[in-house]
Amino acid sequence: MSQLSNQQIERYYFEQFRLHYPMPKGELVYTDMPDVIIRGDTVIGIEIASLYITSGADPASEQVQRTRRRQTLVRAQKLHSAAGGRCIELSVDFQPNQPILEVDPIARALADLAKRIDRLPSGQVSPTLFKHIPQLRFVYNNAKQYGDAQWRSVQCYCLPFLSIERLRELVQQKNQKAKKYQPCDVYWLLLVVDFMDRSQDQELWWPAEERLCESPFERILLYKPQFAQVVEVAK
Repeated sequence: MSQLSNQQIERYYFEQFRLHYPMPKGELVYTDMPDVIIRGDTVIGIEIASLYITSGADPASEQVQRTRRRQTLVRAQKLHSAAGGRCIELSVDFQPNQPILEVDPIARALADLAKRIDRLPSGQVSPTLFKHIPQLRFVYNNAKQYGDAQWRSVQCYCLPFLSIERLRELVQQKNQKAKKYQPCDVYWLLLVVDFMDRSQDQELWWPAEERLCESPFERILLYKPQFAQVVEVAK
C-alpha cells in the first residue's frame, strides 16, 4: 500500500476539523501555500501542520528513536539467530531518557542478553541482567519458540504537557513561510496533534499568562482529531 502524501494527510485532517469547528461559509479550495482557502465574504487562507513534541532533527526525538528502536530489535534478533539462538520472542521497553545514538552496539548487547536467557522460562527478565545496558528499561522473555518469532518494542509513555517552546518554534517557521502565501484577507494556522502518534500526543491547553510573538495568523488553533478538541492559542 502506497504511503499517503503530505497533501492527502492535510486534507484528511482538515475534513475532520470541519466537523468539529464552526467554519465560515464559502467555496473550499485545497491548494498550496496556504493549504486551504475558503472564498467567502472574507477570503481565509489556512496553513496546516503537525505539532510534534520535539523537532525531527533532534536525534532524541520520538520520530528518530522509534525508528532506531525498531532497527535495534531487528538487528539484535538477526544476530541472536545467526549465533544459533532459540526462536524466542523478546518484548523490550527502551529507556526514554537514554536515546539510542548508535544501533549496532545496543543490538549486540541485546543479542548477548538473549543468548544468556533463551533457555530460561517465560517471564520478566531481571534488571540485574541488563543493568550494563542503560537504554533498556524492561525486558520480557517469551520462551515459547515460534517459526516467525518477532522481537517487539513495548514502550510505556506518560502524556506530556503542551510543548510550548516547540510551538513557538513552529509558529516562527510558519511566519516566514507566510510571506510567500497566496493573497488572502486573513490567515489561520491549524496545528494538529494526532493522539495515535506518540511523537505528537500531548496535553492541549494554553496557559492564560502565555502569549506568542506577533504573527500574520489571525487564529492559531490546536486540534486533536480523535477527541474533537480545539484550543485557540492566545496571541
